Amino acid sequence: PEVCLRLESGPCAAAHSPLAERNGFLQMLLHSRSTELCTSCLTSLGPFLEDEIIPEVIPMEIEVVDAKITLKDDSPPVYPTSPGPVPITLAVDHVVVRRRDDGVFYLT
Repeated sequence: PEVCLRLESGPCAAAHSPLAERNGFLQMLLHSRSTELCTSCLTSLGPFLEDEIIPEVIPMEIEVVDAKITLKDDSPPVYPTSPGPVPITLAVDHVVVRRRDDGVFYLT
């Protein structure tokens, strides 16, 4: 499978961290996935993620294996004769992102 997602809660989640027993623990695996994103999508995520209250910390582990993300700048060109920016591709062999009880994201 390309994406696996698991959310544990309750006493069994305490094996991951003390906070996970109350708030849950999220595990995600992204494997052999290629995707293309427009920069306008990324810039509009900020207001979507903003909230009036501070959210609870959910401990998590996100593992990405053999993935590629291509960013395409879809903003209007500054100079009409410009050929436009070249897309940027980010290739990830293997990375693990962990969020611990302190709310900090750790990359390994």
